[in-house]
Amino acid sequence: MILRDEVLRARHIEGDPELARAIRALSPDEPIILRIEGRPMRFRKVLDRATGQPTDAVRPDEPDAATWRQLQTRRGAMITVEPEAPRSDPYLLSLSATLTEWNSPEDAAAYDGL
Repeated sequence: MILRDEVLRARHIEGDPELARAIRALSPDEPIILRIEGRPMRFRKVLDRATGQPTDAVRPDEPDAATWRQLQTRRGAMITVEPEAPRSDPYLLSLSATLTEWNSPEDAAAYDGL
């Protein structure tokens, strides 16, 4: 996206309509973790100051606000915005190496996504 505002607006996200939709669907003050330039940052849904209605924007939580303000010096530049990837469970990863009889294409087709 091109950094255009002091908040991150869903309408400015290019190439990821699912992420833009996820931001629009947030409830007021609901958090979302996004990777900005590879760094995870927590944002919250912003309400319109005049009407109190939800907007299509999110604002960084206080611990990440300084980093976001620093990015504002690059306003007008392209930055990467990605959803935070789910973390892998190390225990389950270790089991996958020992339970190889479950590592078949048939099992993957049957159980992927659960």
